[in-house]
Amino acid sequence: MKKSIIAIAVSSAAFAAVSVHAAEGSTVDVYGNIQYAYTDKDAGSDFVDNGSTIGLMGETKINDDLTAFFKYELEFNADQKENHDGQADLDQAFVGLKGNFGKVQVGSFDTIYSDAIQDSIDSFEQLGFTGAAGSKEGDTIAYFSPSMNGFEVQVAAQVKGDAIDEDTGAKNNDFDGTAAMAVVKYSTGNVSVALGHDTSDNTATNAKGVTGLSVTLTPMEALALTAKFETKDSDDVFGLNARYGYGAGDVYASAQVISPDGGDDYNEFAAGVTYSLASNVYVFGEVGSFENDSNNDTDTQTAVGVYYGF
Repeated sequence: MKKSIIAIAVSSAAFAAVSVHAAEGSTVDVYGNIQYAYTDKDAGSDFVDNGSTIGLMGETKINDDLTAFFKYELEFNADQKENHDGQADLDQAFVGLKGNFGKVQVGSFDTIYSDAIQDSIDSFEQLGFTGAAGSKEGDTIAYFSPSMNGFEVQVAAQVKGDAIDEDTGAKNNDFDGTAAMAVVKYSTGNVSVALGHDTSDNTATNAKGVTGLSVTLTPMEALALTAKFETKDSDDVFGLNARYGYGAGDVYASAQVISPDGGDDYNEFAAGVTYSLASNVYVFGEVGSFENDSNNDTDTQTAVGVYYGF
């Protein structure tokens, strides 16, 4: 699930609500959520977990200028007991330091490129858009600068050592599994711009880097309009998004055109709405039309669901 503006606010409230003082100058917050969705796609309809998680988040004040922090979050299937064995998968886990210099963190978390570029268009609760392939999560160290007259700089390196073929399990000596990412952001008034690049060196032996640009205009407090462009080798992706907060939730819509190298263009459209039942509970509905790049079929998808944060 891609968290909506409401979900982010709910999570922040949950962090503040459940706080335990672990030691002098330290805090630990317990948080989580339960999410369900009912989907209807060409492949069939299904009742699914939509990304339920539980986690710990804490920080320790080292001195007036330096604070250590951590986050450990597990994702689990809350829709069925069979074929699950009570196991949970790691969603994200990292430790870091923050201060006047900005912050640095190491571990597993969403890539800075995905956060800055792809999520600006693909902010749906259950449906998902195509994005240019980039580095996967994990084994990453990242630096986030403070805002300097509207400018922010983020850099990250993902080091996986010698790459292992996922199918055969054999070591791949053609590349070392290291990828680098960089993002530059600028905000002024009601306009924000993000430019990012991901070398994608750990995704394939012939991987090509991906570059993206995202521009967001906020003509009024409740309305955000975003345009995104990505290019990877000769593959291009162009998308538009609009999101409006109507008070009790958000109304949002996105459209994308994907232009693959040597293939025909294909389109993706989707829209959705959220409605808050309480500060930590909301429901949503989404509908989308997704063309297939291989046979030009169109898959009409719908989803309804509920989020409960704690």
